[in-house]
Amino acid sequence: MQVIAINAKLLRDQSGNNLYYNTNSITLAGGESLDVILDAGGTKSDGRSYTSGEVYYLYTPNLDHLSNDAENFGGLMTEVHICRAVDPTTKACSI
Repeated sequence: MQVIAINAKLLRDQSGNNLYYNTNSITLAGGESLDVILDAGGTKSDGRSYTSGEVYYLYTPNLDHLSNDAENFGGLMTEVHICRAVDPTTKACSI
């Protein structure tokens, strides 16, 4: 995956140069967010291709393990949007 933004801020220096980087894992602290581009060019476990416009949600089913002591449940949910293409300049998704 290619990391393109951290905490809703594009990874660019003051001159506007891209500081994007590729990685195969990420670690987030509470309240942090990352914008990444994943290559979904492969196939699903059932052999079908990914289709533009599909949305997948990744989350933990153990919300009771993510609470802050006696407070309400916490946790992280991630949305994965499948795009037909990504504009290399703006990183915008075309569905």
